[in-house]
Amino acid sequence: MIMAKHTTGKKKTESVEETLCSFHGFLCDIVISVYMCAVLLVLPLYNKGYAQIGTEKENFFRKTMTYGGKALLPVFILWAVFRLITAIRAKELQGIRELPGRLWKNLSSTDKFAALYGIAVLLSYLFTNYREEALWGTASWRMGMWTQLGAVIVYFMISRMWQWKSWIPALILPVSAVVFSLGYVNKFCLFPIDPQFVNTSFISTIGNINWYCGYLVTILFGGVYLLWRMEEKMTWKKLLLMAYVAIGFASLATQGSSSGIVTFAVVMFVLFGMSVRDSRRMEVFWQEMTMFSWACLLTFILRKANVFSQELVMEGMTDLLTFSMVTILMTILSGTILCLIHRARLKRSYPEKLLHRIYCGIAIAVPVMILLVLLLTLINTLAGGALTPNITDPNVTKWLTFNVSWGSARGGTWAAGARCFWEADFLHKIFGVGPDCLYAFLSNEGSVGLQTMVHDRFGGNRLTNAHNEWLTVLVDIGVLGLISYAGMMITAIRDFLRAGENKMLVGACGICVLAYTVNNMFSFQQVMNISTVFVVMGIGENVWHSASD
Repeated sequence: MIMAKHTTGKKKTESVEETLCSFHGFLCDIVISVYMCAVLLVLPLYNKGYAQIGTEKENFFRKTMTYGGKALLPVFILWAVFRLITAIRAKELQGIRELPGRLWKNLSSTDKFAALYGIAVLLSYLFTNYREEALWGTASWRMGMWTQLGAVIVYFMISRMWQWKSWIPALILPVSAVVFSLGYVNKFCLFPIDPQFVNTSFISTIGNINWYCGYLVTILFGGVYLLWRMEEKMTWKKLLLMAYVAIGFASLATQGSSSGIVTFAVVMFVLFGMSVRDSRRMEVFWQEMTMFSWACLLTFILRKANVFSQELVMEGMTDLLTFSMVTILMTILSGTILCLIHRARLKRSYPEKLLHRIYCGIAIAVPVMILLVLLLTLINTLAGGALTPNITDPNVTKWLTFNVSWGSARGGTWAAGARCFWEADFLHKIFGVGPDCLYAFLSNEGSVGLQTMVHDRFGGNRLTNAHNEWLTVLVDIGVLGLISYAGMMITAIRDFLRAGENKMLVGACGICVLAYTVNNMFSFQQVMNISTVFVVMGIGENVWHSASD
C-alpha cells in the first residue's frame, strides 16, 4: 500500500515536470515564430527612406535579436532544466556527463559544423585586439560576434524547437513578390519609395543594390525549385508560383549586379543536371528558362518602345540580357528547346543519353575555360600586358589584366582581403582578427603599402569586407572559422538537395543556400541575406527531420 502511494507520487512529479517542460517548449516556439515573422515579413519591407536605409534595417534587426534573445533565454533555460531532469528520471541519461556525447551524436553534419562555427566566432572574439568593435561589428554594418553567434543560435532554435507552421514559410513568397515588383518598376522610375534617393545603386525596399541582389537570389530560387518540383497539372497555386518566378526573373535580369546573373547560371545548371534523368522535370526546367527569356524580352520591348519617360541607367550584364540581340536569340533558343523536349516526351523518345553528355561536357568545359582565362590573366598581368598589345577592346584588356580595378574593383577588394590575412600573425590567422574587424585591422595594423593601395582605390570609403564572403570569414574568424563555415554551407546544400527527392521544401531550402553561397563568392554578408539564409537553413533542417513533409 505504501509502495503504491510512492509510485503514484513519483508519476505525479514526472507528470508535472513533463507538463512544465511542454509549456516552456510552447513559449520558446512562440518567441521563435515571432522572430521568424519579423525577419521574413517585416525586415524586407521595413523602410524609413533611402538616406539611412541600411542603418535603419540594421537597427531593426539588432533590436529584434536583442528583444528576442531576452525573451527566449530564461524560457529556454527553464525548458532545458526540466527536459534534463525528465531525461535523467526516465533513464534516457545516466547523468549530466553523458549529455555532451548524446547531443553530439544526435547532430547532423550541418549541425556539427554550425556548432564549430559558433565556437570559432567566440574564440575570434576572445583573441581579437578590437573587442569593442567585434561585439556588434563595424558601424552601419554590424556583422560582429553577436550577429554571427545569433544567426547560429537561430538556426538551432528553428531546426530543433520550432513547431512546424506552414503559413510562416509561406510569408516569404508574397512579401518577396512585393520587393521584386518594386525592384523591377523602380528601374523605370515608377512608384519609387523615395524619389530623392532612387538611383542605380538603391532600389526597392532593400536599398543598396548588393543588398538587394543578396536578398533576391537567396529567396527567388526557392520558388524556382518549388515550381520545378510541382505536379504537371495546372492549378491556381502553380499559376501563382509561375507569376512569382516570372516577376523574380524580371527583377534579376534588371537589378544590375553581375553576381546575380552568375548565381542564376550556376543554380540553373545544377537544376539542369538534376533534370536529366526525368523528362517531365527537364520540360519544366526549359519552361523556366523560357520564362526568364520572356521576362528579358518584355523588358527589351519596354525599353525599345520608350514606354516610360524615365529609366535608370542599365548597363553591363543588364544591357546584354535586356537590350541586345542576345535577348531575342535567347528567347528563340529556349522556346525551341522547350518545344523539342515536349515533342520528345509525347513520342516517348526523350534523349536522356544526349542530354547527359551535354551536361557532362558543360561541367568539364566551363571549369577548364575558367582556369584557362585565369592562367592567361596571370601570364598577361606578370608580362605587363604582353598578350594584349594589339587588342583595342577595353573590356578584353580589362579582364585579361588583374589589378585593383579588375571585375568591378573585386581585384582590389580580394587583394586587400588576402593581404590582411597574410599580414596577420599566426594566432590571428587561426582565430581571425575579430568578427567584422577587417576594417579595424587594416586601419591599425595593415602595412603602409596595403593602406596606400586601399586609399588610392577606394578613397575615403571604408573597406569593411573583401566582397567575397569566404575570404572575409578567413580574415575575420580565421582558418578555424572558414573551415567550419564552409563545411556548414556545403553540407546543408548537399543534404538538403538529397532530401529534396522526398521532401520538396527541404530541396527548396538547399537551392536557396546554394544561391546565397554562389552570390557571396562575389559579395558579402549583410543584414538582409544573413538573417534570411539562417532562417531558411533552420526551416530546412526542421522539415528534414520532422515526421511530416
